[in-house]
Formats: sequence, C-alpha cells, structure tokens
Amino acid sequence: MFKKSKVKKRVVLFSSLAVLLAATVVSVLNYVHFVSAEQSGFSPDSGETSPLKAVYDSLTSLSHGSTAAGSWGDWGAYWNRTRSAGEWVPTDAAAVTDVKNGITFHSTSRTQLTGTYPNPTSCSTQQYHDSFGLPVTQTTNCTNTLTWTTASPAVTGDDTGGAGANINKDPRTGLIWSQYLGHTGATVNFVATGGSTWNWDGTYGFTVTSANATAGATYTNNGQTFTVVATIAASTSLSTTGTGSPAASGTLTKATGTGDATITFSAFSGTNNVAVGSKTAALLCSERGNGWRLPAQKELDQAYIDGSNFNLTNPANSFWSVTEASPTTAWSVNLSSGNTITNNKATYSYYVRCVR
Repeated sequence: MFKKSKVKKRVVLFSSLAVLLAATVVSVLNYVHFVSAEQSGFSPDSGETSPLKAVYDSLTSLSHGSTAAGSWGDWGAYWNRTRSAGEWVPTDAAAVTDVKNGITFHSTSRTQLTGTYPNPTSCSTQQYHDSFGLPVTQTTNCTNTLTWTTASPAVTGDDTGGAGANINKDPRTGLIWSQYLGHTGATVNFVATGGSTWNWDGTYGFTVTSANATAGATYTNNGQTFTVVATIAASTSLSTTGTGSPAASGTLTKATGTGDATITFSAFSGTNNVAVGSKTAALLCSERGNGWRLPAQKELDQAYIDGSNFNLTNPANSFWSVTEASPTTAWSVNLSSGNTITNNKATYSYYVRCVR
C-alpha cells in the first residue's frame, strides 16, 4: 500500500508540473507574440497587435510624435514615435500677459498657465468724445486698469511724457514711444519738444520737360549732385536723391551714367531730408539703434485709442507711418485727434516718432 501511494503522489506531481509547464509555454508564446510586435532598431516591425502597436496607431492618428530617429538613436518606428511624442514640449513664446484673462494655455512647458491680459470692457466715457471738442475732465485711459508706464530699461530717445513724467509705454500693445526726431545741420537727434518735419522717402521730385534718364545716373545743379532713383523715358517727373538743394529752377547737367545731357526743370519738391543725406523716414528711425523703427499706421491708430493724447509729449501733430497706400503715397496719423490720411511721400512733410 505504501508503494502504491508513493506512485500516485508522483503521478499527481508530474501532472501538476505538466500543467504548470503548459501555462508557462502559453505565457512565453504570448510574450513572444507581444515582443515580436515591438521590435526595434534595424529589426522589421511585425505589425502584430500589441499594447505598443495600439499606442503607435493612436499617436499616428493624432499626428503626434515622429518615426524619425532622435537623440536616443533609432529604436524603430513604434518606439521612435512613442518616445518623441512623450518628450515633446511646446515652444511658443506667449506669456500670461499676452493671453486673454482666464484662458488656459501652454507656453514653453507642459505646465498649464492662465492668461491675465485684461478682457475688453465697455467704456462709460471716451478718450476723445464723439461730439466736438476735447474732454474737459477726463485725463485717464478708458480702461482704468491699463495705464501707460515708464519703459525699463530706458534708452536714448524715450519720450519723457512732458515735465519729466517719463510715461512712454502703451500697456495694451507693449510699444515704447520715442520723442520727436529733429536735426541740427546733418545730425539727427531726439528732441523733447519741437522736432523737424520730414518727407517720407527723402527724395527730390523735379518737374521736368519730356526727359530721359537711367536709374543711377547723376546730374548736377547749384553745386549739388543728384542721383536718379528710377529710370524715366519721355517723362515730366524725375525722382532723385541729393546732397543739397538745387536752384529754384534751371538745368540739370549730366555728370555720369545714361540719360539726356541736360534736363530742364521748372520746380522741385522734397527738401526736408536733404540735410541728413536724403534718408527715408524709416531709415531715420532704424539708424537710431536700440530697436527703434518707424511705426505702422495701425500702431499709431492704436496708440491714439489707448491714450497717446494724455500720455505722450505734444501729440497734437501728424506723424508718418511706415504703411504705404501706393507707390507714391503713405499714411500719417494725428496722435491727438486720431485723424489718418494719405499724402505724397516726396511733397508732403510730417513729424516722425519711432517705436521699439
């Protein structure tokens, strides 16, 4: 009886081992099945269904990640896409002050941020009333939570706001406004008051007889040299740059280049920029350095809306914008009234303020 019991126990033991071995084989086969769908490197992807394949398909449908090799090397399409999607972070430069108040977003990390830019609000009173005349008592912005501030760090040319108030930064646009541009002789400078008026393009416009001249040709008159800006053929208008003023009328004599030997002119326009080398209004700003540039028409318009009349020194003038209306005309804006019009670049002159 004892021997038979031992035999039975051995049979049961072997049976249990067989069941365990079978289960192990199934597990190994399942593992191999999954692993074979998750091959990497130069091994081909099997395309078999697996958790990784499911993740890969989902990321592909969302256009997240890339199958290209990365800093980790080449792990195959499935792993490359999975890792690159997992490590991606936004690269936007928006700050909370740029995004509408209460709106959530991500900037340069996966941390959720909430915008603080003030929401638009209705105005109980306007900066400049719709009826005729200046406001009598209101001297602040319509949206009182947005007040003009002092730029920091300050640079040469920042508007001082009058009487040393030094208010020059529009909080809604972030633009910093300069003083007027003026010149003493050939030297351009920022001035707290006054300033010079300028032509937009810095060229001379001669009224001539039916003349021919090629761009780059030079002509002389009154001891000054004038360079042809654009080729003309049997034209009555000649555009040039110059180093000084010509006579009121007379003859332009060719010095170099191709064109008529002499060109008779009856009048000329555009003298404001001559003393500084006939530079354009845009160039007058950019040459001041520190990121100064000629503002666009809409930037001037927005400055008026945001309260330039109450914050900038002597805003009651029209200023050139960099915005062109046609090949011969550009926009100007009055920072006190908001009036905006177009005029000829060479024959009209306005003041210049720069922004940064």
